[in-house]
Amino acid sequence: MHENYADITSRIPESPRWWDSNGTPRYAAFSPDLCPNIYSNIVVLLRIHCQDCGQPFDVEMHAGIFGEWTFNPRKLHYGDPPVHGCIGDTMNCEDIAVLQVWRRAPQAGSWRHMPKLEGLIE
Repeated sequence: MHENYADITSRIPESPRWWDSNGTPRYAAFSPDLCPNIYSNIVVLLRIHCQDCGQPFDVEMHAGIFGEWTFNPRKLHYGDPPVHGCIGDTMNCEDIAVLQVWRRAPQAGSWRHMPKLEGLIE
């Protein structure tokens, strides 16, 4: 289960646009530069749903979580959804789609969008 982050969300009237791999709410438009691990060379934005209530979330995962060059983004699993006040907070999410895949060369090269790797998760 992720942290609640009510100290942040209670002070900002708008809903988060996406959540990072730590379940942290993010309010800026998604960008691979906002990945919480500055050393990652692969960043993915997924669409997930809460297993209980079905609420959708856009969430980030990055290369520090999965094998850097041997990953299939359509086989990723985020785990528990961001906290949203539902019994589903403690359940695994349903992974729906890969929305964005970004890759860069080691040692912080420029990000390259990889749309061929995006699509529904099977």
